[in-house]
Amino acid sequence: MSTHIRSLLILLVSTLGATSVDARASGRIIEGFKNPESILIDNGRRFVSNIGLSLDPVAHDGDGFISALDADGRIVNLHAFPPADAKLDAPKGMAVLDGRLYVADIDRIVGFDLLTGKQVLTATVPGNEPSLLNDVAAIDGKLIVSDTFRGTVYRVDPASGVFAAFADGIAGANGLVWDEKNARVLVVSVGAAFEGGDLYEIDATGSVRKLDAGPHGILDGIVLTDTGSIIVSDWRGLGPSTAGTLTLHEPDGKFIGTIHDDVEIFGPADFTLDTERREMWIPATVMNTVIIAPLPR
Repeated sequence: MSTHIRSLLILLVSTLGATSVDARASGRIIEGFKNPESILIDNGRRFVSNIGLSLDPVAHDGDGFISALDADGRIVNLHAFPPADAKLDAPKGMAVLDGRLYVADIDRIVGFDLLTGKQVLTATVPGNEPSLLNDVAAIDGKLIVSDTFRGTVYRVDPASGVFAAFADGIAGANGLVWDEKNARVLVVSVGAAFEGGDLYEIDATGSVRKLDAGPHGILDGIVLTDTGSIIVSDWRGLGPSTAGTLTLHEPDGKFIGTIHDDVEIFGPADFTLDTERREMWIPATVMNTVIIAPLPR
């Protein structure tokens, strides 16, 4: 990632962060966040990562945090993590593995014990090239994490904190999900200069293939439904008046339809599904809200 592109990103998100947006949507709107980026549901627990006071995803400013919510969307603890003796800068994607919550925080993975709340891991990505770790998933006792700036997906050993490159060549790698049925990792991207990216799959050997039938856009979040369909979030643009979309796709990426096109969501980031309640939990980053909307049947 060149210095020019990094500066452009900071300028664009700073403009977005200054925007005030009013939205009316079906479902519930939860307020009180600080640039929420990712939502994780794990065994009834719900976590929302907050980039912090300003929408700067690369600022080492120590004001990021993770909130805990109940099943109805009520904020149980706005600053559940980190503990008082630790700091997060701009936390994004999260995963739970063996009773620990792991989060991507610019150039490191940070882990917290869910029982004690203590920080138990700080693993920094190697190398001097600028890094923007984005999304995290747990697979077979290991973590995989996307790096937007480097266009790489890493494997991370949570015991040692060692990073190993798993796949590369995905310009602007962003959200990812493990597709167990098809033994592949699906990754969406924003493009090398945040001008638009695509949907990719990575097989067990680390081989990358673009799904030509898939979406193209400033793609952020990705989930799989219980039927194997793919849902993707797209910011559509980094301008302050551009609302994003959520779209449904076949396993090969082919477009099926737009979801909740009656809802204006500015900055739909790393969303998730509550399959028991048949709900979508969507962080509307620019709006400082979380939108809980019915999952289409």
